[in-house]
Amino acid sequence: MSIDQLLRLPSYLMLGLVREARRIGRAGLRGPHLTVLAYLSEQEAVAQKRISDRVRMDPSDLVSVLDDLEGFGFAQRRRDERDRRRFTVSITDGGRLALRERLETARAHEEELLAPLTPHERDTLATLLRKAYLHHADKRVD
Repeated sequence: MSIDQLLRLPSYLMLGLVREARRIGRAGLRGPHLTVLAYLSEQEAVAQKRISDRVRMDPSDLVSVLDDLEGFGFAQRRRDERDRRRFTVSITDGGRLALRERLETARAHEEELLAPLTPHERDTLATLLRKAYLHHADKRVD
C-alpha cells in the first residue's frame, strides 16, 4: 500500500492529526485529567463510581487520575456522609482555573493544527467527527 492510498483513509488521517495534536500540546494535563475535570466542573460533589460510569473510565484508572488531580490541588475527595465506604469528589477553584487555562491552550493549539481550514470547514469537520464519535458511545471503553 502506498502512502497515497493511506492518505485516502480518514482513519489514517485522524491518527496522524492526533499525533500532531499531541506534539503541539505536550505540556500540561493529559486527556484523562481534563475529561474528569470537565465532568466535575458541571457537578456538585459526585461519587467516584458515577464519575467512572459517566466518563467511561475504569475505576482503577480513575483512582490514579484522581490521585494526580488531588495532588495538583485541582480536586478534593471526601467521605460520603450517607455511606462512609464511598468517596465523593469535587473540583476546587484551582481545578476550575486549570481547566479554563488548559482549554484556552487547547484552542490555541487547535488554531495551529487546523490552520489550513476555513471556519466553515472546521465546523463541518467537528460536526462529522462528533457524529462518528457519538455513534460509538455505547460501545466505547476509554
